[in-house]
Amino acid sequence: MHISEGVCPPPVLIGGFVAAGALTALTLPALARASAPRVSVFTGAFFAASLLQFKFGPGSVHLSLLGLTGIVLGRAALPAILVGVSLQLFLFAQGGVTTLGLNVTTMGLGALVSAGVWRLGSTPSALRGALAAALGTATALTLYALALLSAGEALRAVATASFALHAPVLLIEVGLTVVAVRFLARVQPALLDLQPPKRSEAPPAPLEPAGEPAQEGGS
Repeated sequence: MHISEGVCPPPVLIGGFVAAGALTALTLPALARASAPRVSVFTGAFFAASLLQFKFGPGSVHLSLLGLTGIVLGRAALPAILVGVSLQLFLFAQGGVTTLGLNVTTMGLGALVSAGVWRLGSTPSALRGALAAALGTATALTLYALALLSAGEALRAVATASFALHAPVLLIEVGLTVVAVRFLARVQPALLDLQPPKRSEAPPAPLEPAGEPAQEGGS
């Protein structure tokens, strides 16, 4: 889902950097409040998932775990994705320097959509997890296709075909997210911003009536 160099016109590239900067500024406070180990683990998961990719036209197809990243990290997912996308660029040349803002915006907004959908409820739900992953990934894919369309008619076919090509990826993302949500809800619900169910306590035993005082002997 990375957009390569030389695809989009300069105004779109500039808009990508402006949007990425604004989103990062809005979500940095959430990163400051988040657990550092949690952010590190899921930034690494996002980074590693994108290493298995298949080139397609000017972009690539790969797993991203955007849904799970958004569910666990909430608004802190966007700064985490900024770090992950930057590492992918400078270590493995995925995407491009001029398209860094666009790639952060498309994938970061997808993760934020997943975070918002998940937090519509207060209890663990596989259905809500699936919906969060599906809508988050679909949002990122739609923004990716719109960025390709900004290049004109030359990439219209590629942008249209990207939806069909990413359909299996979306299904895999949803399946992985559902499995992860069910597992975390059982063993570590705090990662999902959920609290484990309280154990029911036995009601206190009723107090027995005090015995009658012994009567004194006759007068």
